[in-house]
Amino acid sequence: MAATLNGTIAFASGKTGDYDIWTCDLVTGRLIQLTFGNGWNDKPKFSPDGQWVVFVSDQTGAREVFKVPASGGEAIQLTHLGGRWADSPVFSPDGKYIAYVSNEAGNNDLWIMDVEGNNHTQVTTHEGSDDSVAWTPDGQGLLWSSDRGDDADIWHYDFASESRTQLNEDRGGDFSPSPSPDGALIAFVSNRQETPDPNNPYKDRDKDIWMMTKQGELVVKLTENQGADYSPCWSPCGNYLLYTADDNRKDCHLRVLDVSDVAKAYATEDLRAVERAAGHVRTQAVALDREPLKAEVGARRHATFLTAWLPESWMTSCYPAGYFGLERNPAWTAVRVSSSNSVASLTPDEASS
Repeated sequence: MAATLNGTIAFASGKTGDYDIWTCDLVTGRLIQLTFGNGWNDKPKFSPDGQWVVFVSDQTGAREVFKVPASGGEAIQLTHLGGRWADSPVFSPDGKYIAYVSNEAGNNDLWIMDVEGNNHTQVTTHEGSDDSVAWTPDGQGLLWSSDRGDDADIWHYDFASESRTQLNEDRGGDFSPSPSPDGALIAFVSNRQETPDPNNPYKDRDKDIWMMTKQGELVVKLTENQGADYSPCWSPCGNYLLYTADDNRKDCHLRVLDVSDVAKAYATEDLRAVERAAGHVRTQAVALDREPLKAEVGARRHATFLTAWLPESWMTSCYPAGYFGLERNPAWTAVRVSSSNSVASLTPDEASS
């Protein structure tokens, strides 16, 4: 039975090297393309009031942070880093600041600026690489991924004490922390192995969605996919996880996990109960009318010096039907910013996760 979704999601859609930002009203199904052209526009995040979408783009030649009205309009450039780059911008819960990752001081560190792009403040200074930042729901800290150890792990920064705490440690990479709306749980991406091979601990690693408490405890795996599952984000109600599923690089669409029973199991603080609940989670595809995505405005197909002179119709025939219309890096707000007559829902998938 299909489950009905509410609110609005934002995501990047297109192809490698050419992505644009879209929103979808989950009640009506209406899609709005927010960015245009053949540049790379990616990693959208909503403002707390749902009125703005912040994202990263290379439309000026280097990765910079922009924001655009969620209902459509002119994008505003927020960073001007002079050859440096920025990535993974995200609004603070009070809507006053934007955290992001940048090498503007020469190393990949966490930074904060106000929503107008001023008052840049460096948060981390470690020589390791910091990445994929998120705010804690109370606005008092940041979560991020850092390779300060042998592999990337999830860390927490507390503004009041300026302390940095490593939440997990595993012989694998942990990325993209996403706290639940109440802050009790953290979903993240990992390529760790449940049963490591001591002779080859890095063999055949694959990215899946995992979950743990905010203290880094009771870690469980939620998806099982031969391709990469990544970029989890929570529904505003805290019952669903929206993410990107890349099925062996053949497909790249948005999918949803109903994690309401997993969250209830975490309240027992019993690992076995959590593992049982996680074992019953099933993945569902988000059913959208993807024709508008395939007709992405301003997109261009790759061409080499040997194929650039060929007719567009011939070039089009060389690409699969879903070449445009792939989706990744979603965000979710409770606010509806568009309206239409069609419906977006979840369709059950026989594959378990």
